[in-house]
Amino acid sequence: MTPLGHHRFTILVVDDDTSVLDCYGKLLGRSGYRAITEPDPRRVLMNGRDLASVDLLLIDYKMPEMDGLTLLAELRRREFRARCILVSAFVNDGVRQQAKHLGVDRILEKPVDVESLRTAIAELIPTAGGGRAAGLAG
Repeated sequence: MTPLGHHRFTILVVDDDTSVLDCYGKLLGRSGYRAITEPDPRRVLMNGRDLASVDLLLIDYKMPEMDGLTLLAELRRREFRARCILVSAFVNDGVRQQAKHLGVDRILEKPVDVESLRTAIAELIPTAGGGRAAGLAG
């Protein structure tokens, strides 16, 4: 599918599974978003200067180096205010409560289908509404 001009929207994807990163990166890129993928949450913290351009954070919960909510807590402490989607196969009340406290906008349970991701992004990037984010293709 042809990109629909989302190039001004940057989505940072953090997941320790490189095959997942590759899939999200391709999907978002084909849809016209600028996708930044990172398998190591510690490197996100080291490269803080690049975070100013991030409109949306798509982050895995369970990672070996640092879980997604720990990373998000540190980013929030540093005044990172981008919208956030947490992806996890390990969702329980504790995770939901901590995610809410940190300002996670959506929790998507694995496996994530393209339609759920497309809808979440369209709802969270306000100017992408009205069909603009509907360009996410499978």
